[in-house]
Amino acid sequence: MLDVKYNIKSLISSIYECQKKIIINRRFIRELESEGHDTSKLKNEITDLERKIGDFQKELRKRYQFTY
Repeated sequence: MLDVKYNIKSLISSIYECQKKIIINRRFIRELESEGHDTSKLKNEITDLERKIGDFQKELRKRYQFTY
């Protein structure tokens, strides 16, 4: 039972960390775009992080039968 709780916490923590990085990157993008800099790498990173979040959510649903 403890292993299950740890896995749930780990997956949720991973989702939270990805969301936090997305928020930070969006702030950087706004600042950089206002200065005329290229933000394509940050935008690609956000896309990758969103994909990871989706994967983590699928794993949560698969392993623990969560439904939304």
